[in-house]
Amino acid sequence: MLSRLILASVILLGASAPAVAQDRMAPNAQLFSATNFMGRSLTITRETPILQASWQPRSIRMGGGSSWEVCEQRHFMGRCTVLTGSSTNLTSQLGITRIGSIRPARSIPPNPGPGLGPLPGPGGGGQSLRGMAAEFFPAPESRGRRIDACNTQGGSAACITREAENFCRSRGYVSARNSAAETVGGRIYLADVLCSRWN
Repeated sequence: MLSRLILASVILLGASAPAVAQDRMAPNAQLFSATNFMGRSLTITRETPILQASWQPRSIRMGGGSSWEVCEQRHFMGRCTVLTGSSTNLTSQLGITRIGSIRPARSIPPNPGPGLGPLPGPGGGGQSLRGMAAEFFPAPESRGRRIDACNTQGGSAACITREAENFCRSRGYVSARNSAAETVGGRIYLADVLCSRWN
C-alpha cells in the first residue's frame, strides 16, 4: 500500500513538473486547441502578427510571468485583449472565440495619456480606456470624426441608445452598457459609451 502511495506521488509530481518548469522559463504563451490545456499545442515566444495554426485556441497557459495581447484578426487588428494570466477556457471566461495574432504585452505601443489612448487599427474608435471585458469611449469616433447622434430626431434617448449599440457592435462588442449625448456647437454627438462583451 505504501509503495503504491509513493508511486502515485511520484507520478503526480512528474505531471506537474512541466507546468512549473514552464513558469520559470523565458516569457511564453502556450496555446491549446481544447479547453483545460488539452489537445494540440503551440508555444509562442515572440510577437506573432499571423498565427500559423490550423485550429483556433481554446485555452492558454502563460509562462515566465508574462502578459500577452491577443487580437481576433491578423496583424493585431479587430478586438484585442491583454491577458495577464492563464485561462482554461478562453470563450466562457473571456469571450475570446478567435485569435489571429498575439504579442507580448510589453511590445504594445504606449498610450499618449494616463490610461487613455487611440485604439489601434483602421477607423479607430476614439480615445478609450480598455478593460478585460469592457471599453469606455468618452467621445466615440468613426473614421476620425465624432459620431453625430440623432440630430434629426433631437437626440432622443431611444436613438442615442441605438447609435451606441451600433457603435459597440462595430468595435466587436456585444452591447452598450451606457451612453449619453453631448451638444457641441449646436450638434449632438454620442458620448460616454461603455461597450461590453456581455449582454
